Amino acid sequence: MRARYQFAKWTLSAIPAMAVRHFGKCLTCGERSADTADADNAQVWCLKHAGLTHHSGYELSAFQYFDATMTDPGIEPHVS
Repeated sequence: MRARYQFAKWTLSAIPAMAVRHFGKCLTCGERSADTADADNAQVWCLKHAGLTHHSGYELSAFQYFDATMTDPGIEPHVS
């Protein structure tokens, strides 16, 4: 029996209704802010946390949600 492979092309598209999100994370204790559409809010959380805990290391992260769409017509996507 021979295996047969078929490769498909996919594309990622940002979900328009979902803005880029940001959150701040304390590198000392791992606590993090709620995610927010405004990066300034995440930075303010870091500053408030620093004031309360005297922790000094922080990470500000941004993320976005995407849809994956198959761009090859006629190829059935594998569903698991």
